[in-house]
Amino acid sequence: MFCRSEYRLLLRADNADRRLTPLGREVGLITDERWAAYTAKQARIDAEKARLASTRVTEASQLAAAVAEASGQALQRAATLEELLRRPHVHHPLLVAQGYGPPADAGISPAESECAEIDIKYAGFISRQEKQLQQLAGKASKKIPTELDYSSISTLSLEAREKLTKFRPADIGQASRIGGVNPADISALLLHLEVLRRRAAAAGGADSQQQ
Repeated sequence: MFCRSEYRLLLRADNADRRLTPLGREVGLITDERWAAYTAKQARIDAEKARLASTRVTEASQLAAAVAEASGQALQRAATLEELLRRPHVHHPLLVAQGYGPPADAGISPAESECAEIDIKYAGFISRQEKQLQQLAGKASKKIPTELDYSSISTLSLEAREKLTKFRPADIGQASRIGGVNPADISALLLHLEVLRRRAAAAGGADSQQQ
């Protein structure tokens, strides 16, 4: 649910095994041998991320100069390799070229190093998308009035208004699965429903006072 192209940072090709292998293990589709290979891979990625977070370089180092040239921003103080990787145009191969790659006995592949880099470089965006998914999942069962006039909701995109009017979803979960209705549209729809709820509550309170 909600796992669409808008969440491409979560649905990457490089993390497909991380998302699906544990599920396969739970239902008995993953052998012990394959599970051992998977857990070993994740351990190597985690170890590399820990190494990048704990290794510091000074602003006078050759690596700092290379990073400054790649990112267009000089290093003003000592920083970890993790911090350097967060800079634009700075990638794991640059660290390796400057002698700051993982030790030979780590056994980590270039693809696994790239996984570690992606986790670091996009950590903030990934966390934000995960929170969006959790929030939407908690509101999936929220009902949508059958008579709702989508054309009057100006905060919805034109395509979303057309698609929602055509398919008339019963709840937020169904609405989120309609092609052309993106997370911003769902947020706008939820806000509109909340405004309607508050207006109805206020009107009900006013009526009771008059009686």
